[in-house]
Amino acid sequence: MLVDSLSGATLDRSLISRKCSMCMSWFRPANTTTPPVIGDLSKRKISSIPVRIFATCFTSAIVAVNYTNYSPLIATMRAELHISSGQTGLLSTLLFLGLAATYIPAGMIADRFGARPVLLSSTTLFTCAAIALPLFPNLTWILFCRLLVGLGSGGAFIAGAGIAASLGKHASLGQGLYGGATQIGSGMGLLVTPHLLTLFGWRGSFLAWGIFSALAILLWLFVYDGSTAHQAHTIDVKAGLRSPSVWTLGLSHLGTFGLGNAIAAWLTVYLATAYHLPLILAATFGSFALLTGMFFRPLGGILIARGIMRAIPLLRMGTIMGFLGVSILMIPLHTPLLAITGIALIAIGATIPYTAVFNPAAHLRTVSKGVAQGMVSVLSSPTVIIGPPLIGFLLDRTDSFSWAFSPILLFGLVAIIASFLAQAALQKEATIMF
Repeated sequence: MLVDSLSGATLDRSLISRKCSMCMSWFRPANTTTPPVIGDLSKRKISSIPVRIFATCFTSAIVAVNYTNYSPLIATMRAELHISSGQTGLLSTLLFLGLAATYIPAGMIADRFGARPVLLSSTTLFTCAAIALPLFPNLTWILFCRLLVGLGSGGAFIAGAGIAASLGKHASLGQGLYGGATQIGSGMGLLVTPHLLTLFGWRGSFLAWGIFSALAILLWLFVYDGSTAHQAHTIDVKAGLRSPSVWTLGLSHLGTFGLGNAIAAWLTVYLATAYHLPLILAATFGSFALLTGMFFRPLGGILIARGIMRAIPLLRMGTIMGFLGVSILMIPLHTPLLAITGIALIAIGATIPYTAVFNPAAHLRTVSKGVAQGMVSVLSSPTVIIGPPLIGFLLDRTDSFSWAFSPILLFGLVAIIASFLAQAALQKEATIMF
């Protein structure tokens, strides 16, 4: 029983507390919910897994268009700019030199500040450079703009690969789709550019692709990478340089991604010259080979995710197929069966091991994800930096693709050896089994 305090009686505090709680409940509306914390508002941003996958894949395709969009323009540019085949090969060299230069810095910045700022700034850079490239028909200006396109593309690619590797249980599928989108972009660069050439000339073709690239900027203005509170990681480039896993994965990628893109740069010219096909038809056949990669790169991710095949055996298979494919194209007997077989082997070998390279690189104990993936990409670059102009130089001197493609075999051989050394390195360094 409650007694007035003026009477000197002691209050029963526990009873008062219960009574007050009951009274408060009478005035609380039945449908009242706890108001959202201000920080929870970030969860309302567009950052679902399907949206992130679509955004990264679209950016990957836009980046990869620049890998091949100059290939159907080689003959026209040689005639109008009075340059050699070796000089046209520099369009690939400067592009991939720019990519190689930004892979590691972009990975470090993404590790420190998150992937989205890197993607926004990088897509802006390569879009502006792609639009500026055709403004002056001068080889020096064109190569400078290609270098800028490469710098932006490298940052966008490595940041996108980081987002694809951060999808939890969907990481293998995300990496596969991301890699498949790269093949779509490369294929579209070959397939669409001849038609643009017919309509607008070689300068208008570059300008059209540059304007189209602006869509990637608009996309990343509204899409977020899914990180609610980004945590900075320890960044140690020396750890990457000391890592056998990084070196073996990167040198293996030399004979998959690197080999495939070096051959793709000259695939249209090869088909047009060796089989006397019209330019548009040669580019169409070449693009179909690249477009098959949009199935094989995701397939590699699916095979790994479902445990059907492990990463390193898949990587070994890809390096061997690429080596065999180039060997077949070097055979001087120009029969359709040989061409189809060689191109198919290169297309599959260059694409199906993509997830087998980047997922292990993202799961190393002593190397952060961005640095590891960046260094792997850098190590795969010599084939596409040196290969295309070297192919053009040898083609001018020998007039034979048998000799022109021969240096690419050396890169393929190095990749095969590295793929067989990768398993032992990953057993010591990886956080999960591959």
